Amino acid sequence: MKEIYSALRKSAAKIYIGGGILFLVLGVVILFGICQNLFKYIFFSAPDLFETPSSQYAADQWYTCDNNILYDYYCSDSKGRYYVTSTNDGEYMGFYVYDKKTDIADQISDGTYDYLDGIEESLPPIYLSGKGYLQEMDATEKRYFEDFFEASGNDLSEYRFTYYNFKMVTPIDLILDDNGDNNLFYVIIAVIMALCGLTMIIYFLCGGYKNPIKKSMKKYGILEDVLVQDMMGATRIENALIGNKHVLFFAFPGTIVMPYDSLVWAYVMITTTKHTTYGIPSGTTKSYQFIMWDRSHKKNLINIKNDTVGHQILDEMYRRAPYFFTGFNNDLANATDHGKFNSMIAAVDERRNAYMNHQVPMYQESNINDVLY
Repeated sequence: MKEIYSALRKSAAKIYIGGGILFLVLGVVILFGICQNLFKYIFFSAPDLFETPSSQYAADQWYTCDNNILYDYYCSDSKGRYYVTSTNDGEYMGFYVYDKKTDIADQISDGTYDYLDGIEESLPPIYLSGKGYLQEMDATEKRYFEDFFEASGNDLSEYRFTYYNFKMVTPIDLILDDNGDNNLFYVIIAVIMALCGLTMIIYFLCGGYKNPIKKSMKKYGILEDVLVQDMMGATRIENALIGNKHVLFFAFPGTIVMPYDSLVWAYVMITTTKHTTYGIPSGTTKSYQFIMWDRSHKKNLINIKNDTVGHQILDEMYRRAPYFFTGFNNDLANATDHGKFNSMIAAVDERRNAYMNHQVPMYQESNINDVLY
């Protein structure tokens, strides 16, 4: 079986490895194409906010920070609060905190005022630590920010400001609220695609591509030694190996091997699909499948390159086992669908027995429908 598995591996690699990488890459592209800030959060290094001169601040720049200085919040929105903090250059700026961390922010704010009032000897020992980016204050935020200082009765000229809000975020924040955009749907799609791609690659590396043929061999009671011996003299036509006793199709995900003794009817099916654009016909496409009905009334479908290849495979199979029904026929279809399949099996058995006695004509000379009636 090593040779067969080697051939399966080569064929499967295109599907599982190639397809897996494609799905994985598409998932990553969708994820970081939609959530660009998430990409920056994960892959970009960032300087410390409070070690960077405020004169170098700019919108959308990323920083890390450990902040234990907050004065109070000057406004809020549905997701969090805008606190006031100060830079190492003695300038005041905004610091946005999501609702889930405002309890910590309030503790820092209380501790900051206790330190300024001389109640505590040092700034609070708790921090808001993480990574985020600067956003320039809009007109409304700037007005509330300045009102915060004027409320104490002081003149704005007494202070130095840098009109930015630092927005500390986590990956989940960037998914659910990336500058107002909720990207959860796209993230789910991207993760599913990436996991599918990863699963395909792992499935291949673990030998999962062998499972369909093993299942097929078990179903039809095919012994490995018998199959290996038969495939040694097999004829290869595209994705089919045609032996004297079996036909094996390299088709993924459904690789199949079938003994001729289990085959009742085989034919090539062509499916034509018409396409329209805004109701106007824009062309047609065709797909090709090789159909095999087995004795358990199971319809097996295998994708093939075209109808010419399909008929080459069918001719080669029939040359080696000229007793199963070949080619699509309405009478055979009706017999298959309306309770006469056992009659077809009986007819194939009769033809097989005749073949053993060298009484069956060649495929091109036979009238396959007559044997039913």
